[in-house]
Amino acid sequence: MKNLKSGLILSTLFSVTALFGATTQAAESNAIQDAYKSSNVKSALINVCKTETAKSGKLTTAEVSKYCSCAVESDGKLTNDQKWQIQSAINQKKSPATLTFVQQQNKALQACFGPQLTTKLQTLTEAAMKAAQAKK
Repeated sequence: MKNLKSGLILSTLFSVTALFGATTQAAESNAIQDAYKSSNVKSALINVCKTETAKSGKLTTAEVSKYCSCAVESDGKLTNDQKWQIQSAINQKKSPATLTFVQQQNKALQACFGPQLTTKLQTLTEAAMKAAQAKK
C-alpha cells in the first residue's frame, strides 16, 4: 500500500511540475510576464522558478537549481495539445498522472532530478499533503 501511495504522490508531484508553465502563466505574475519579454526566455523562467522555489527554504541552492532546470526543460517539451489534455483531465476531476505522456514525462523528470532530489521532493509532498489534510 505504501508503494502505491508513494507512486501516486510522485505521479501527482510530477504532474504538477509538468504544469509549471501553465499554472504560472495563469497566475500572470509580473515576474513571469517579464521572463517572457527576455531575450532568453528559458533562462529567465528558470531564474523566476529559482527565486520562488527558494522562498520555501526547503531545498538547498543546488537542489533549487536542479529542480528548476528540470521543471522548465520538461515544461518546454510539452505541446499545446498535451497541456490541453492535462487541463481537461483536471477539469474532469481526474489525475493527469493517468495520461501516458505524463507517465513518460514523470520518468524523465525523476531521471533528471536524480534519486536524492526525487526522494526529498516526495517527502516534502507527503508532508504538505498531511498538513493540508490536517487543516480540513
